[in-house]
Amino acid sequence: AEGAKELFAGELKVSVIIPSKDNPEVLEKCLRSLTRRAEGRIPVEILLVDNGSSAENKQKTEELIGRIRESGVPVRYIYEPAEFNFSAMCNRGAELAEGKFLLFLNDDIEVTDSKWLTEMVGYCQLPETGAVGAKLLYPDTKNIQHCGVINIQNGPVHCFVHKLQFMEDDKSYYFGRNRFDLNCVAVTGACLLIRTEVFRETGGFREALRVAYNDVDLGFCLVEMGYYNVVLNDCFAYHHESLSRGSDESPEKMRRLTEERELLYQMHPQFRGVDPFYPMGLNREGLDSRVVPAYLTDRNILQEPAWR
Repeated sequence: AEGAKELFAGELKVSVIIPSKDNPEVLEKCLRSLTRRAEGRIPVEILLVDNGSSAENKQKTEELIGRIRESGVPVRYIYEPAEFNFSAMCNRGAELAEGKFLLFLNDDIEVTDSKWLTEMVGYCQLPETGAVGAKLLYPDTKNIQHCGVINIQNGPVHCFVHKLQFMEDDKSYYFGRNRFDLNCVAVTGACLLIRTEVFRETGGFREALRVAYNDVDLGFCLVEMGYYNVVLNDCFAYHHESLSRGSDESPEKMRRLTEERELLYQMHPQFRGVDPFYPMGLNREGLDSRVVPAYLTDRNILQEPAWR
């Protein structure tokens, strides 16, 4: 029986891949929360991918890793100075991973739920499942930051983030969109679980998308391959959004964001303004936080029928 239990646990091994640079304090909160919430029956290994922290921060990170290892969680530190490319960093971690599952996690994620990994792995084992994500809230609040990605006319937006973003997760919105586990076109790469074999089948994160939309591209690829992406709404983590990378509001970053979005649609023209998981009767034009029928929105723009 013990041998069978060990074999079962080995089959469920999760490789947690965390890109991080020059953020030992933020990273420590992430790793501490991860190891505190680690569930014994699902073994994890952590692969920390660092693209060039300063000597001081590298030393702090190595000291932190030493303390985390003392808790019994194996950690590998991949220090390879290079220009920032989130996709490349994730792919590098995936190359070295030994687990059956890959969990891509931002270094500014704070795990709060003891059952989160069991729930995510449970869905991820289903043969039809592509990527699995979890609901993310803003720290120390009940405000929604992410519960799936939708794809509308303005491009992919986190939703119901940008539809439910900043709204309090204290009640059910639109027939349980923030309560039930749902299929969606993509989930955020800030917390994304996928079977290793499926990730390699897709070719991994597209490294031409260096900063943004690499997670959306992965979701699009999975849908095109016949898989279903799932966002779980009965467990959550805190996301200290953009703490490590900074905001995308400078003119230079906005130009880069626009360029990467256009590249995304060049690679997936069939998804331009189309989302098979977003109800046709809802507004597909605006970025207002509400989820309401299109004819009730303030802008009330005449929309072409989605079925044409």
